[in-house]
Amino acid sequence: MLYSIGFFIFSIFYLPILIFKGRLHRFFPERFARFDKMKERTLLSGTGRIWIQAVSVGEVALCRSLIPALKEKFPGRDIVISTITKTGNDLAKKSFSKDAIIIYFPLDFLFIVKAAIGFIKPSAYIMIETEIWPNLLKALSAAHVPCILMNGRISDRSIGRYRLVKPFLKKTLGAIDSFCMQDDVDANRIIELGAPREKVAVTGNMKFDTPVSANMKDPGAIRDSLGLKEEDELIVAGSTHEGEEDMVLGAFKKLSAQFPKLKLLIAPRHIDRVDHVEKVIRETGFEPVRFSTTGESRITNDGRRVTLLDTIGHLNEAYSVATIVFVGGSLVEHGGQNPIEPAYFAKPILFGPHMFNFKYITGVLLKNKAVMQVFGSEDLYEKFRLLLTDVNFRKTLGERARKVVMENRGATDRNIARICEILK
Repeated sequence: MLYSIGFFIFSIFYLPILIFKGRLHRFFPERFARFDKMKERTLLSGTGRIWIQAVSVGEVALCRSLIPALKEKFPGRDIVISTITKTGNDLAKKSFSKDAIIIYFPLDFLFIVKAAIGFIKPSAYIMIETEIWPNLLKALSAAHVPCILMNGRISDRSIGRYRLVKPFLKKTLGAIDSFCMQDDVDANRIIELGAPREKVAVTGNMKFDTPVSANMKDPGAIRDSLGLKEEDELIVAGSTHEGEEDMVLGAFKKLSAQFPKLKLLIAPRHIDRVDHVEKVIRETGFEPVRFSTTGESRITNDGRRVTLLDTIGHLNEAYSVATIVFVGGSLVEHGGQNPIEPAYFAKPILFGPHMFNFKYITGVLLKNKAVMQVFGSEDLYEKFRLLLTDVNFRKTLGERARKVVMENRGATDRNIARICEILK
């Protein structure tokens, strides 16, 4: 009851923020379990579905390995993917519209989640990473729908908050049938918070399993689409956050004078920041060229141009042809972004000191000397310069990164085995 009251108050104050930020879209009624007629008929026509909650882009990306495995093991069951963010929903539609029904996740009010369950009629509910919604779990438990937490993690930042509500959280965690955690630290933390020890297993990190090369174009075609010549080198700054573009551009400005064939592509983590990043590029003295721009090329041999990735689902293509990759969210205290995609492509990777949201992954990469960590704008410039100068070291770093990825695969298969035990 207290949770529902608190969530109601939060929703009242959060609604104006959504309106102000322009995040109310035509599919927003789905968050109240109100679907258009076509989707409603589709939902009502089936039963026994597997419902996957993937909050945003990162979680949706994990479905690239999960959904094929589920369809192989449970060919007779339809799949529903729910997301909270629009970018996640757009990516889910782009990637899985033929394999799943894509909806927005219902607001966690008991009457809304009960209505959503009535439409979806799930035989199992899978939440990716730490997507714990008390009223939904309560309603699913009452409907005898097994719930699985997959790729579970409890970050350094969130463990303190969870400890504050531990007495309440224990009952909620009791509604989950299986906890598939990324590593021993995450497993111990979820047990500390009240998860039954016998339901907790360490199955690894599914991010290592993501088939990042699926549906990829030929690297030569990607380079051509970017206007890159054979001798051109490309820095890709992926998933950047506010404050990082200035540092990357500052380093690039000094580097471009020394390496005239060097190009830069910036991919902000949030598409709604594109206008701001475009302004930052201009203020640094460069001309921004949006990736969505039609024409013969998006990056030209004009050294004053910087490409701005303003589309979803193309970052892995950029990584595949990069000379060096900087992983954003790490020079500011955001917690980093996923370095596995560039590692899979055997690219030399730089990231800052704030990678706490990917602690296990970055720990393994650092332990194997497969990446370089940077501490500030000047260090970023120096390590970019080192990698551009030393081709052999650049190659070695990339090969080590790919080796780490390949050696840590298999979490999806272990998680599927846990699902099979529950749905046998």
